[in-house]
Amino acid sequence: MEHELYEQKKMADFILKMRKARNLTQKDLAGKLGVTDKAVSKWERAVSSPDISLLIPLAKALGVSTGELLSGEKMEMDPDNETPIAAKTVEEEQTEFTDGTENKEETETLINEALKYSRKSADQRVKKLWDILFIGMSAGFFLAAIVCLICNFAVSGELSWSRIVLASLIAAWGILTPLFQAQKKRICKSLLALSLMIFPYLAVLNVLLQVPLLRTMGMCIAVAALLGIWGLYGILTHIWSRKKYFALSLICFLMFAEEYGINLIIDGYIKRTHIEQSFNQLNALIILILAVSFLGISYFRERRKQ
Repeated sequence: MEHELYEQKKMADFILKMRKARNLTQKDLAGKLGVTDKAVSKWERAVSSPDISLLIPLAKALGVSTGELLSGEKMEMDPDNETPIAAKTVEEEQTEFTDGTENKEETETLINEALKYSRKSADQRVKKLWDILFIGMSAGFFLAAIVCLICNFAVSGELSWSRIVLASLIAAWGILTPLFQAQKKRICKSLLALSLMIFPYLAVLNVLLQVPLLRTMGMCIAVAALLGIWGLYGILTHIWSRKKYFALSLICFLMFAEEYGINLIIDGYIKRTHIEQSFNQLNALIILILAVSFLGISYFRERRKQ
């Protein structure tokens, strides 16, 4: 990401430098390209990059080749005649593409640069969309918090239940932020945020609600649930694409372990009826049967391939 930002800044500085070298204002350059002067200003400040369809006309307006524009620098000069090595005007490049006589290596380099630039532009658009969604989510959470605080105070003259809503919104915002702002491994980082936020959140709820089970049973269940979620994430990211039925069997075994473990924790704190215990045992048995079934299907499919 840092390299991409460096390349974008390098190109922005090059556009600014070449525009001034040709005594063009931002408005003049914008008029030649059919865009606004604000768009040119954004290019030169590295806020955004020119659309790929504008590369050739922009290079022509600046008096450089498209290769130089993409690389953000002028080509080295030949010491004998002080002309750019392998440099060509935009008109010459277009003629060579038409005639099919250009140097193959230069053509491949130019195409690769254009493709890389296209991917970079697409990444910028996606990042901008994620930023807009994040701002929308944050604004929605903030508005919900304000409305709850106002309603709670207006009805009862104090802040009671709204504090629980506020704590929940803050926890949800902290968990979802990496999903919108992380450049890579968004889900993994959101799960990490969940792992870090869940225990402080339960502690705050325990203080607000004065329910001791949130501090004891709740935290034990949270540990079991987090282990299950991380296990599910590992299965889906490392096994699912290669062996779907085997992954399904592992997911069912994981669900069986979760069902058994969480019920064991609950039974340690709360006495449940015999009917409730029987129902939970039936659920665990069904999950275990599904796990064994998927494992059998996976085994026979592998045998068929051999």
